[in-house]
Amino acid sequence: MKKILHITNWYPHQWDDVEAVFIKEQYDLFSKVTDSELLHVQVRYDKKSWFKYECIKYSDTETGYYILSRINSSRLIEIITAFLLIWTLVKSKYKNYDLLHFHISYPLLSYYHLLKKIIKTPTILSEHWSAFHYNFYMPKTTKKLNRIKNIFKQKIPLITVSKALLKDIQEFSGTKNFPSIVIPNVIDHSVYSYKVQKVIPKKPVFFIVNCWREIKNPLPMLDAFAVLTSKGVDYDLKIGGYGDYLEKIKSHVNELKIESFVEYLGKMKKEEIARQLIDTSAYLFSSKYETFSAVCAQALSCGCPLIGPPIPAILEYAGGKEMINLKSDNIQGWEVALMEFIENKDSFNRKQIAIDAQQYLSHKKIQKQYFDFIS
Repeated sequence: MKKILHITNWYPHQWDDVEAVFIKEQYDLFSKVTDSELLHVQVRYDKKSWFKYECIKYSDTETGYYILSRINSSRLIEIITAFLLIWTLVKSKYKNYDLLHFHISYPLLSYYHLLKKIIKTPTILSEHWSAFHYNFYMPKTTKKLNRIKNIFKQKIPLITVSKALLKDIQEFSGTKNFPSIVIPNVIDHSVYSYKVQKVIPKKPVFFIVNCWREIKNPLPMLDAFAVLTSKGVDYDLKIGGYGDYLEKIKSHVNELKIESFVEYLGKMKKEEIARQLIDTSAYLFSSKYETFSAVCAQALSCGCPLIGPPIPAILEYAGGKEMINLKSDNIQGWEVALMEFIENKDSFNRKQIAIDAQQYLSHKKIQKQYFDFIS
């Protein structure tokens, strides 16, 4: 069995046990076909410290190595991360491993062109990040971008969670000169699976959950619900999640006078999300862009159809039998899509939706893809 050392900058930790949980789920599944250990290597902002080191053992195979610092210069964080990475690799006896698997390239591999001269162990890389699509929200002339682009010019074999993300990285970096494979995010089928609805709701129930930021673009959707309300359409809208933008959402709902139709579910555990998906008529997604959308895949695994804009990564696993696409991502587009679903909601075969999703997201299939690629 191959011995793999996973290294990530983004992972559940003692300060937030749900952050980047999709990386943990990927690691847990890959570990079943390899002999694996994981290092969480991160420089974390801490206004109380200039430089504080912490090592936290999360399990027999998962360890966090942290520098806590009030430094917020991205260049200094890159440099400190590079030294922390080298130190943890040496401490973990990286030479005993057949392969180093990095999850999320930046800032861990900002200086990989130098690191590879010291670390000779073969390396692969996994990416999940939508930042490539948005040029990391920076002007194209920003020097920091060149350091990120240079990572992909080192020909590191790459795993992405969608064809859309692979295309983003190729266009961002200006190169296709690396081996690559698309392996979807891991969905926990012990939690997200089809169950017959105990009670068929008399009126349509819509559900959406997010870590709420402006990029999730929920306001046109809410405006469309207000239009439905004005036309006498009855429904329930359940909004889960948390984040700075949630107060803006609540304020907008109140301005639209639809608060009696809306229920806020707060920060949800995955079992709570799964239960809601089973009881929900349709799952909504309003994002401007996604690299995969784990929650949409979770919804389909529960047999819950989707309504949202035609985002390429989601269209890789969802078609006309599973979802209704917005013709336009505005109030009118949402109104038409919601009414189309309400009028045709009984035509969706929830059991077949779940079967198709779980075939695409089969754990055995993902494990084979991964093992073949690293081999």
